[in-house]
Amino acid sequence: MKGNHFAGTSKLLKLYLRRDRIIMPIWILLPVFLIRGQISFTKAMPDWQMFLAELSESPVTSAILGPIVPLSIEGAILWRGLVQASIAVMFGAALTMIRHTRTEEASGRNELILGRPVGRYANLTAALIISCGGNMLAGLLTVGVLMGNGFAGMGSLLAGLTLVASGCVFAGVGGLCAQIFENSASARGGVFGVYMLTMVAMVLNNIGGGVTYWAWLAPEAWFRITIPFGENKAWTLLVFIVFFALLMMFSYMLLVRRDMGAGLIPQKEGSANTSPRFNSPFILAWKQQKGSILVWAMGMAWLGGIMSMGTPSISEAISFTFGHMNALWASAIVELGNQEAFIAILIYMLGLMGGLSIFAITAVQRLRREEKEHYAEMVLSRPVSRIKWMGSYMAVAFVGSVLILLVLGTATGLGWSIVAGEFSHFPRVLAMSLSKIPSVWTIIGIAALLYGWIPRIGSILNWLILGVFIFIEMLWEVGIVGWSAMQWTYFAYAHYSIPIQELSTMSLIVLTVIAVALTWLGLIGFKRRSIS
Repeated sequence: MKGNHFAGTSKLLKLYLRRDRIIMPIWILLPVFLIRGQISFTKAMPDWQMFLAELSESPVTSAILGPIVPLSIEGAILWRGLVQASIAVMFGAALTMIRHTRTEEASGRNELILGRPVGRYANLTAALIISCGGNMLAGLLTVGVLMGNGFAGMGSLLAGLTLVASGCVFAGVGGLCAQIFENSASARGGVFGVYMLTMVAMVLNNIGGGVTYWAWLAPEAWFRITIPFGENKAWTLLVFIVFFALLMMFSYMLLVRRDMGAGLIPQKEGSANTSPRFNSPFILAWKQQKGSILVWAMGMAWLGGIMSMGTPSISEAISFTFGHMNALWASAIVELGNQEAFIAILIYMLGLMGGLSIFAITAVQRLRREEKEHYAEMVLSRPVSRIKWMGSYMAVAFVGSVLILLVLGTATGLGWSIVAGEFSHFPRVLAMSLSKIPSVWTIIGIAALLYGWIPRIGSILNWLILGVFIFIEMLWEVGIVGWSAMQWTYFAYAHYSIPIQELSTMSLIVLTVIAVALTWLGLIGFKRRSIS
């Protein structure tokens, strides 16, 4: 590589730091709060040794999060806290890479930057430095929190470095996706797809006992390989560094071998001639988003089907301590049984908290992209009203989410039923999935409201709201906040801790009405504001 290819990196780094002065501290500090919350929760237990021993032996928690290793207060903190912290830095680093690479190219700003004395590698390198630097800072703060609470220095350092490694590898994933895909939405989808694959690997590893080769494919579970506060296998960090180096090497290679603004996967051109039926904004919106809906449906079918097939291997035995816990989620697991509780949590994560929430937001944000690229003006210059144009995209988002949830419930229910040889599971699993529709529609309604009135910052607020609600969920699960706080989120009304037969139909109806009302307010806002 020639040195002039990196010219201007320092100036771009200053620019990116200024642009990320609000977003970056959020994903850097979030892991610290999560680790601190887990420390408080674990230390507050009157008999944490017995609790951890019983919880580590619980089949459903072992399947989702794996056994606690080492079986100590430090291991308990890593068992839950480091998984959540790793996910935070993984997405923070990957999305930061895409924001400063692919998004810059798609908007045309990168051409202006490269028109100055700036090297071809400058923006990718600056994005890499800021992403990995953020990971390093999050890791150091985590080390400080652990050591500040009296934990061993070597274990604390290794835990922090494991966190850094998971974030840096996903920074590499983000950089590679930015080279492969032609627009930022597809690149973010690629990152999310890789994450879902790592989650499958993590669950397969946990079902296999927590120490299998699957763990190497799950960065959020790499602490099971390094084992901080236990065997302290620091040498494994070298393998993670190799992973990261390979990802970034391929990113740099693709960067100089592709055209500016293009990706490794070329964007498919539409047909020169179209059907006479292609005469409405709804058909336009459907044709633009049907590919995304198909990919989501296929991904959910594969994830739900594969992971549910391992359900019969989960023991139904409930430990004495676990069965007498007062927590709502523990009571729900006792009532449902370990196998159905595992499926309920799986559907909840894929169909709401970690899956369809992202689909809902990105589906609405497609409107903003159409507007920024001036396609909206072209459509609205025809005899098409603003309400009809935006309403068509909203209708596709609503219908698409229902289709994806239907596929998820069908695949998951069939996977469990076929392996177990008991098809009475199928209708319950399908009902679990479809019960998430009102909550997902509420997310769409919030996104529509923000787009209609404040489109410039609406996308940031969408992700911030989702992040806050996920954070509340995490705090509730570790006992820091009560159910009254959870009820402020749309998660609570289709929560995995509530058996499907006990879900409030009225709450779901009210949530649906709220979703429609928010969407209508968004349509009014779009009708009244100027198009940018």
